[in-house]
Amino acid sequence: MAPQIAQQSSVQPTRPDSTLLDLAPVEAAAIAQAQNTQISEIVERLQWRYTRDQISIVDLNRRVRGFYRQFDAARVRNFVGILVERLVRRSIHSPALNPRV
Repeated sequence: MAPQIAQQSSVQPTRPDSTLLDLAPVEAAAIAQAQNTQISEIVERLQWRYTRDQISIVDLNRRVRGFYRQFDAARVRNFVGILVERLVRRSIHSPALNPRV
């Protein structure tokens, strides 16, 4: 058993690959860009659905971003856009459901 212990202790922890470290900021920027694009698309769809008499563009944008922010910690992000759009539509019809800003 002693030789096995010696082998285990001689294993050095691996360092992260430098190329992965270099990609992290690029990936973060790409994710942020994708989120901004998705937010813009949601706002645009809702602008077609609701008149400015029903909701102002500023308020619509605020609601979309507010609800989107509530999903920041979500691990699964595939349906965030759909959920945000539904929440905004409900908040327009029921003002008590406005996002926490």
